Amino acid sequence: MKTQISDLLDGWDDVSVELVPPPEVSPERIRERTMKLLAAKSKPRRRVVPRLLACAAAAAVLSVSVVAAYQIWGPGDLFSTFFALKSTPLAQEQKELLNEIGTTDLAPSTSNGVTLTPLAAVTDEHTLYLRLRLEAPEGTILPDLAEQEGHIFMDVGLKEEKTGQLLNWGMQKACFLSDSTPEDNKTELVFMLLGSPDSANWNDGTAKTLTLTNLMLPSGSQNVVLEGTWRFDLAHSYQSKQVTVDTTGATYENAAGVYTLESLSLSPLSATFRISATDATTIPLDDVGIDLVLTDGSTTSLSCGVGTFGPDALEGNDSFDVPISLEEVEYIRFGPCTLTLP
Repeated sequence: MKTQISDLLDGWDDVSVELVPPPEVSPERIRERTMKLLAAKSKPRRRVVPRLLACAAAAAVLSVSVVAAYQIWGPGDLFSTFFALKSTPLAQEQKELLNEIGTTDLAPSTSNGVTLTPLAAVTDEHTLYLRLRLEAPEGTILPDLAEQEGHIFMDVGLKEEKTGQLLNWGMQKACFLSDSTPEDNKTELVFMLLGSPDSANWNDGTAKTLTLTNLMLPSGSQNVVLEGTWRFDLAHSYQSKQVTVDTTGATYENAAGVYTLESLSLSPLSATFRISATDATTIPLDDVGIDLVLTDGSTTSLSCGVGTFGPDALEGNDSFDVPISLEEVEYIRFGPCTLTLP
């Protein structure tokens, strides 16, 4: 009896159902499961063994190749676990939105035996999310960082590839994902560059090089430092969905002074704005008075985020906790004023 390639897939989940995001499925687990299935399906006939060995070799290569293994998921699935840390799991529409503005076509970088593999990236004009797989040299034990957040790279550089010009990137931040195999040499995290209105524009059509230097992992009283310099070529591969809101007439007065919304731009990941005021110090940084009212009745209030704060104006870029489809924005409130998307 001939062995069909499809026989090797018996016992696997139906591909028509939604795949579980990869944090719960490590490459080692994929390889182990594949080899068990091959052993169960093997027949002691010599003419079949070479075929099975070839399939096992191919499966092993795929299981240890991170990029290949993760290609079955798009940016939406790969970032769903991250955004679910602060909210509910992403809906299918939100995942499809991230697939449109994201990419999985990024090359890994190795320095001093430490490999950082960008599994996916999503970005708008001023906000970048990179899901990274960290693999230290064999024998290195990485601490279980269990969803910790912090600034982990000692230096971050960003430059325009063609001109070599250094670019402003705003603020760095990283969030580690739950690790199914703690205390080994691998872990995953989401690295963020949260930009300001004057920071680098990821959708301006120019290729950029991101450089990350010396990775410091918090581990009790003594941090684990992985020295190295990792470079990533981030070409223009993102689809802009930014919308500029007409803020004409968006001004009001109260006992503290006059407030005017001079500009407001929205994308699925963040909002960029400028508010002028008689006294800008009276604007609360955790709620600047701009509310996005969604079609489901919920409200997203904007904070200062990353930006500049002066005596008579506040400019900020605030990243959302979860992606927002702009079609879901019913209207915008600025104090008593009501604005709509174009």
